[in-house]
Amino acid sequence: MRRVAGIDPGIVSVRTGTRYTDATRQAATYRAGRVLLAGDAAHIHSPAGGQGLNLGIGDAINLGWKLAATVRGWAPEGLLDTYTEERHPVGAWVQGWSDAQTALGRPDARTAALRAVVADLLDTVPGATYVMKQISGVGRLRGRVAPDLVLDDGSLLAGHCRTARFLLVTRDPGLAARAEGFADRLTVLPGPDMLVRPDGYVAWAGEPPADPFTRWLGLKGLGLRGLGLKGLGG
Repeated sequence: MRRVAGIDPGIVSVRTGTRYTDATRQAATYRAGRVLLAGDAAHIHSPAGGQGLNLGIGDAINLGWKLAATVRGWAPEGLLDTYTEERHPVGAWVQGWSDAQTALGRPDARTAALRAVVADLLDTVPGATYVMKQISGVGRLRGRVAPDLVLDDGSLLAGHCRTARFLLVTRDPGLAARAEGFADRLTVLPGPDMLVRPDGYVAWAGEPPADPFTRWLGLKGLGLRGLGLKGLGG
């Protein structure tokens, strides 16, 4: 700092030093009985871009409502196993992108040539659009974080996620009646019908499937009515 910035920060010794590398590791499973892994305990990769922090937060959000459902006694058998099923592929996908970014930073001449080609692709609308859609999840709804839609009453969808309840976005009163008791109904125009889970992810969007609730909520074999779900937060 003295050499580059011309200031004396007053540092006289380093008590703790940490070295970061591009090492990439992922646990084979995120659950072993009562032990559940999240964040750096489940996956590591290059810290460039801070993607690991977002990935760990995603783990916690996915696991949180499932743990709450298990503790409160209404979770079906196997709900906690879906944590690995859903988050492990996401971790692997992020690691792949992180490894690709790391590879583009290698100093050899051939990588420099590849980096120039990628830069040219990113300078095009289709290339930049593809990369941004991959990073942000825009482009398809199912399996992605729900977009922060403006609802009919002027509120934002994200604000309703604070209740940690399932959210059914629909203008169909018949569909809303089937979800009464376990999902809050929201309306937005224009926009597709969608079911948003307590972790903010879209279970389905567009034309409702034949079984719009039990399959996606992991409630197979359970009667939806009479469960008395009053939210999983708090």
